[in-house]
Amino acid sequence: MASALPTDWQSAGFTPGAAHFTELCARAAGDDGDAAERALARAGLAGAGAALAALEPSTPAARAHLMRVVSRVAVAHAEALRPRLLALITHPDPRVQRGAVTALGKIGGAGVEAALIAAYASAGLPEQRAIAEALGKAGSSAARDFLQASRTDDAELERRRARSLLMLGRDVSRDSARGIDLDRALPQSLTVVLRARRGLAPVLLCEAHSRGRFELRSPSEVVAQWSGPLRPLFELRTALAVGLEVALGGPGDDAIVAALVGLAPTLAQLTQGVPRFRLAWQRGHQRARTFRIAQALDPGVLINDPRGALFEAQIDEGERRLVLLVRPDEDLRFGYRGRDVPAASHPTVAASLARVAGVVADDVVWDPFVGSGLELCERGLLGPFARLIGTDVSTEALGAARENLTRAGLTAELVRGDSTQSVPPGVTLVITNPPLGRRVARDRELGALFDRLIDAAAPKLAPGGRWVWLSPFPERTARRLGERGLGVERSGEVDLGGFEVELQVGRRSR
Repeated sequence: MASALPTDWQSAGFTPGAAHFTELCARAAGDDGDAAERALARAGLAGAGAALAALEPSTPAARAHLMRVVSRVAVAHAEALRPRLLALITHPDPRVQRGAVTALGKIGGAGVEAALIAAYASAGLPEQRAIAEALGKAGSSAARDFLQASRTDDAELERRRARSLLMLGRDVSRDSARGIDLDRALPQSLTVVLRARRGLAPVLLCEAHSRGRFELRSPSEVVAQWSGPLRPLFELRTALAVGLEVALGGPGDDAIVAALVGLAPTLAQLTQGVPRFRLAWQRGHQRARTFRIAQALDPGVLINDPRGALFEAQIDEGERRLVLLVRPDEDLRFGYRGRDVPAASHPTVAASLARVAGVVADDVVWDPFVGSGLELCERGLLGPFARLIGTDVSTEALGAARENLTRAGLTAELVRGDSTQSVPPGVTLVITNPPLGRRVARDRELGALFDRLIDAAAPKLAPGGRWVWLSPFPERTARRLGERGLGVERSGEVDLGGFEVELQVGRRSR
């Protein structure tokens, strides 16, 4: 009999239909089991239904694949699949039982916790392990009480029970967690780390000097000793993140635990409820280490909780330091940012460009690639100006810019068109984070666009005017700006998420 499947059925681009289900379920028993499983899962609820219908006539090996199909689909179709999965917890085939338990752990919901607890006593050891793990994901205080009373001599079951109790403890207490009090002074002086995009830390340092005695540590960090409230630091518009730094006393997990315990009293002062954090490693997730560290902490003092975290503990074992980034739930700076467009500036980058440009009270400010308008917003909020003007070829971008400017309490003239063809009169400041090659256009096209803009706008820049931007072609644009009468300051590379550009400031003499 000829196969109903196309030759490319194992491709990720193939989604099977009802005519393919019977053969895919049959292939789940053979060497193509993994591929058949993935194909059925791509069919969504219909594929899961076919897998469930094929369970009884299938071989045990095929049932394992078929249950994994259901588990893959269950999160997106919990309400439809939950009753059928509950019925399979006591299926005579242990593979089906474990598959049902795993899927129910993912989706939780009405009846799941009670059914898992009821099935535990009569289940085999492998199934008990699966139930213990599932209760950690889908349980509540009832599951916590049950697992606390269910000690075992099996090392793997005990490991899963302990992990689930840790998860349940943080879940049950999550409602008591509150936000960070930015107005409360730190109980002790600590090293504060302010982070910027790599290459923009000097700009951040200039702004931070208004708050205290900061020092430049690297192209992306400035530091200071700090004992006051954190609010002034979160008002710095060029800061990407704010963290508290402590040294690691040595290698290994014990040193990390000690550093976290040392920070716990400070965090308790800043939060209501038990402080919650997530661990972030330089190399991958390192789940086993994360679990060991979380297990070593007193849950009444500090809780590892990725979902409810107010702090992120970044471990830098090479530098032997822990930087605890503070994640307040209030935005003190960029509340005006209501709409975005693809490849738009990050607001801290826009704020950095505005600070580099500086404030002249009669500025006529023009962004020739206005995007979502953040450069105009940041320049307008920084100080007095005469006019704000933005140009873009995209109607969507102009709509986003208009909304953001309005939310910032600013008025601008926004024009749809080609900035190389129509330069506003009297411009004293060109400020822009232009479209960058790999995100928007091919490099050759983009270089030519920049040439045309410089040729059109640089000669018309008013005496004493400034040109502030990020260039992906630093040699080319610096030379072109110089040829059109601007003195160019080149401030080095800036990392825009793996894309290197140069901060350039052009000035026309008076």
